[in-house]
Amino acid sequence: MILYHAGPDWLFVEEACMDRSVMAKRLADAHEFTQCMLYEPFGKGRGTVIAKRGHMLVLALGEVGRNTFLAVAPSKELQDLIWSASNGLASQWSQLELRAITGLEDWPAVIKMAAGEFAAARRSLERAIAGKPERDAPVVAELPVFDDNVMEMPPEYLHSFNGTEVSECVH
Repeated sequence: MILYHAGPDWLFVEEACMDRSVMAKRLADAHEFTQCMLYEPFGKGRGTVIAKRGHMLVLALGEVGRNTFLAVAPSKELQDLIWSASNGLASQWSQLELRAITGLEDWPAVIKMAAGEFAAARRSLERAIAGKPERDAPVVAELPVFDDNVMEMPPEYLHSFNGTEVSECVH
């Protein structure tokens, strides 16, 4: 298992029976990721980035036969922040640095953003492997089919008149 410095809670590994270039295209076309130029931000042999969305990376860890091992992990910069926060060293980062890296100014917001993006990227990878789009198409209610010119009215619109209603209005 390849560990990154943010820790094992920030790594999701899945196996897919498709080439990494096919997966990168699928993530870009149907899941709002950007295809990447196969770089290795964590060092040689620790995963090649095939797609990125926000601060999350999808990495190809290796191939065995027709199967590719894929991983979702935070970017190197976000992993540095997560490691600092989880090891009691958050004070080494200024608000300016936090804002420059994440667009956020406080630690709870940074961790919340990271967790949300990680969960969303993990879900996207699972759906991409299954061949599903990012979001399911909304279900449209089927319209009723009416026979010829039949007009249907709800029962509360139907009322029998006995004639007194009409005479009350006549003066």
